[in-house]
Amino acid sequence: MPKSAQVSSVEVKDSPFHGRGLFAAVAIGAGDVIAAYPLLILSQEDTATVRSTLLHHYVFYVDENDAGDMRAAVAFGEISMCNHSPNANADFTVDAAAQTVTLSANQAIRPGDEVLIDYEEFAIEII
Repeated sequence: MPKSAQVSSVEVKDSPFHGRGLFAAVAIGAGDVIAAYPLLILSQEDTATVRSTLLHHYVFYVDENDAGDMRAAVAFGEISMCNHSPNANADFTVDAAAQTVTLSANQAIRPGDEVLIDYEEFAIEII
């Protein structure tokens, strides 16, 4: 029987925190880049519309204008399944110019551990 190839260092599974979550499929070292994911950056108008939908729980903050109108982005890929923890074991960096979000381990993550990010000031609003 052929072996299946491990394509990604992470996988989506049921989470004890919130429904589904992102889990390490292999050992990930502190400082390792887990992956970079493409973003679809929304206009300020679309961001305001998304805020009243379930999709709001899955977008990333990009920036805001002088009036305080935010732009958010939809991330494509497993990063959308990352749950929040104030003691996160991973960090994310949004690069609006490249239209990507990069997920990196801020500590060693063992296989089977959930990959958690800090939603920062949006945690109260999202959770």
